[in-house]
Amino acid sequence: MKNEMFCDECGSILEVKTTKEGKKFGICNCGFAKEVHSDIISSEIEPKRKEVGEGVIVEETEIPPGFPHTCKKCGYKEAEVYDLGASYSDEANKYLFKCLKCGYTERQADGTGN
Repeated sequence: MKNEMFCDECGSILEVKTTKEGKKFGICNCGFAKEVHSDIISSEIEPKRKEVGEGVIVEETEIPPGFPHTCKKCGYKEAEVYDLGASYSDEANKYLFKCLKCGYTERQADGTGN
């Protein structure tokens, strides 16, 4: 009886329709139909929920220009930092420093042979 809720042909959920005599039929979009006997099945459609609000409030703050790191290529003093994490638990994290001026990327992994 647990499989009464699903189409035997395609496996979709059956839409339950009740006849004037009180019989319940499960009808699928693929054209399959069968009589169902379960009281658990309902043909009611869940009402759509109201959307509340417009989303998360984000305060516009001034983003700091960059991380203080001197580029080895052009000498610029700011960079974007990317933390790559550690490959193994006994290693230090690996960091990438991308220069905000020329785009040169340096790798730093303290405690390992770069």
